[in-house]
Amino acid sequence: MTSRAERAVLVLLLRFYRMARVTLAATPKQAHWLEEATGRASFLMPRGVDCEQFHPWQRSVNDGVLRLGYVGRVTPEKRVRFLVDLERALLDAGHSNFSILVVGDGNERAWLERNLRHGVFAGVLRGQFLAEAYANMDVFVFPSRTDTYGNVVQEAAASGVPAIVTSHGGPQCLVVPGVTGFVAENDEEFVQHVLKLMAEPRLRSAMGAAARENILGTSWDAALEMTYSAYRFCKDAACAAKRSGASTVLAGPPMPAA
Repeated sequence: MTSRAERAVLVLLLRFYRMARVTLAATPKQAHWLEEATGRASFLMPRGVDCEQFHPWQRSVNDGVLRLGYVGRVTPEKRVRFLVDLERALLDAGHSNFSILVVGDGNERAWLERNLRHGVFAGVLRGQFLAEAYANMDVFVFPSRTDTYGNVVQEAAASGVPAIVTSHGGPQCLVVPGVTGFVAENDEEFVQHVLKLMAEPRLRSAMGAAARENILGTSWDAALEMTYSAYRFCKDAACAAKRSGASTVLAGPPMPAA
């Protein structure tokens, strides 16, 4: 029943998307899928990150406590209750000198506060306070399976923090597996990746440096330039169609390389 409902909704959405001359998508996978499904050109609309604000030098604590960090809404769709399962697995593996920093707020916060023994709850942070929170993390953990992008993964990378994400949704496109972090196929893999980074400080450091290096070119100016290319394509296509007398709703060429 759910599958039929999902397919029906998808058909309606694609009908709506086909009305546009181009579509915009957050990741290459989404863009390629939209282009194939609609017959319209699809352009990347990524997000930038301020690599000056989010920077490793914002770190202010070095007390020997290993800090796992999560930033985002503290709500069911983010699968934040998995943090309790993760904590239990770490304790069972003999780890105790760690904390799980939760930055954000939502209706799951009270439950987490009751069930996370090593939880630290910072609430919603912005500006300098948020930048310091990222930089003070050793590993960024993001268990969501529903995010289409994941700005927080980029902000962690800019702060020199390796990330562990799931293989569902957009965040997986922001991690280079085994280089800037890990992409977990399931919860068991997620735990194993966390245990590996906890046990290997040199690997954490190398991945954090690689994450920072990998994200340096992801500025807001560069992100907006990709979005502007869709508008330029529309303008050029409309002008060409006007000159030829053809329809102004045109199937676009293959998606340009990001």
